This record gives sequence, C-alpha cells and structure tokens, in this order.
Amino acid sequence: MINRIELKENAKESLKNKWAEAIKVLLILLIINIGCDIIFDKILHFGIYKYSMIIEDKEVIYSINYISPIIDCIFTLGVLSFFIKISRNEDVYVSEIFSKNNMFFKFILASLLIGILVAFGTILLVIPGIIIAFSLSQVFYIILDNPKMNIIDAIKLSYKMMKGFKMDYFILCLSFIGWFIISVITIGLGFLYTIPYMQVTLANFYNFVKDEYNNKTE
Repeated sequence: MINRIELKENAKESLKNKWAEAIKVLLILLIINIGCDIIFDKILHFGIYKYSMIIEDKEVIYSINYISPIIDCIFTLGVLSFFIKISRNEDVYVSEIFSKNNMFFKFILASLLIGILVAFGTILLVIPGIIIAFSLSQVFYIILDNPKMNIIDAIKLSYKMMKGFKMDYFILCLSFIGWFIISVITIGLGFLYTIPYMQVTLANFYNFVKDEYNNKTE
C-alpha cells in the first residue's frame, strides 16, 4: 500500500542538499522560454499568433504563444530524468536537462498516442478518459528507464504497473493543490519550492509502483 506521507517526506529528504540545483533548473527553463519568446517574436517576427476581437466597440488583441510549448517539450524528458535521479539519491547536475534531447521525437510520438487514447476515452465518457490518463501516467518514466523500449510496450507496461494504484495517484496529485494555491498567491515564487517537491514525489511514486510490479512478476 502506498504511503503518501512517506513519499513526500522522502522527496524532502532527497532534495535537502539539492535545492540549489533544482531551482537553477527552473530558472534556466524560464530564461530559455523568455529568451526564445523575445527572439522569435521581437526579432524574427513569428512565434506568437495575434488576433483581435471587437468587444463593446473596442478592439481587444489576444495572443497565443505557440513556441514556448515546443521549447518545453524539448526539455521535458531531461527535466523528468533530473528529478528521477534526485529521487534515487544519485548525483545530479543542471546539464541533465539537456541530456535527453535526442529522444525528443520519441517523446512527441508518445505524447500524441497518449493524447489520442485519452481523447478517445473522454469522447466515450469523461471518466474513462481520466482513468486512461492515470493508467498511462508512468509512460515517460518508463521510456527514460528503458530507452530502447518501443512506445507501445511502454504504454502497455504503464497500464499494467498502474493497476490498483490509479486512485492513489489521483489523491497524491490532489494533495498538492494547497501548494499550488500558495505558489499563485506568492506571485509564482512558491513554484520554486512546489515544482521540485511535487516532481520528486511523483518520481518516488514511479519508483514504488515499478518495484511493486517487478516483485509481482519475478
């Protein structure tokens, strides 16, 4: 049985001497995003789609940034790898976030397949879509641990690993709502604590369900 308090306490313990590195990672990602926004929009003149609407005889201009999500995708696996290493008390460096860029297209394909499966479940009924999302929540961790595994097998393995743990995962994620509210109230500064804390806790969750599954199949 999963002990959420233990997962969180272990996350705090693992982060004890690595907060500086974790905060550096978040700040570097923020700087990269802001820098790319400036370069693409202000210098190259593309990257942000602007459109206008007339509301009460006033023209209101809206914008959609479609470059930042792409930049985030490039570093997602590297960031997850960074926090997994912290959860396993391994030595970790900021450079870890750049170490998985060669897996970018695998990440995109996996994201698309997961999105299609979740969307299909949601079309049928909302609840099945949520269940599928929880069932496939470990896919990217599995890919990181098994780089040569194909995406379909990673999806199947995540589904098997999450049997009996979907509600635990949901409640664990839900338990961070208070921290997100505090982070918003502090004008985003709280995220420097909340994001590493949550990411290492979720990595601990993966480590736990992975060990449980391996023990069952041995």
